[in-house]
Amino acid sequence: MKMLKVSKILSLALATVVAISFFSVNSFAATRAETHKRALTAEEIATITPLVDWQYYQKVNPDLVKAFGRDNSAALVNHFLEWGIWEERQPRADFNVDAYASRNLDLRSAFGDDIIAYYMHYAQSTNADRYYRPTPTLEDSYYKNTNVYSVYDFVKGQTAPRAGALPIQTYNYHPKLHFAWEDEQEQENNK
Repeated sequence: MKMLKVSKILSLALATVVAISFFSVNSFAATRAETHKRALTAEEIATITPLVDWQYYQKVNPDLVKAFGRDNSAALVNHFLEWGIWEERQPRADFNVDAYASRNLDLRSAFGDDIIAYYMHYAQSTNADRYYRPTPTLEDSYYKNTNVYSVYDFVKGQTAPRAGALPIQTYNYHPKLHFAWEDEQEQENNK
């Protein structure tokens, strides 16, 4: 009888710990993309849509090919506007929002972690303005030895990233870069 009572108490305690752990973990499980996501305005959609090179987007996101099939431009552009933009997926070869934010101190201070503001600024910039800004790509950031942080690591009014923020790319750590010589090396290894 005493053993049954102890067993029930331990079971109840274990269930409580599991429940608290489950709800605590799930409350922090939301990604930064999910916490920043909002509906885009018609103006934002019209301004940002031309930035999406759906063929490039398809090439660098094989998970989307599985989901939507090949050459489904409307679905790919829609995915970018609905989710990809918030997930910091790159819409074209010559623009990466994280590199753009990381390499432009004035924009970091003005926009903070407002990812849409960076896209709108880039899309509405003239060629002359783009000429005077650093090239907004991960590759150029690598070659210029510039650390790249997530756009979500910036705070409006500050030029430095949040305290404790880790770069998503450094000269020695660049997981999203793919160099042409790597293709050649892989082809050589497959012979």
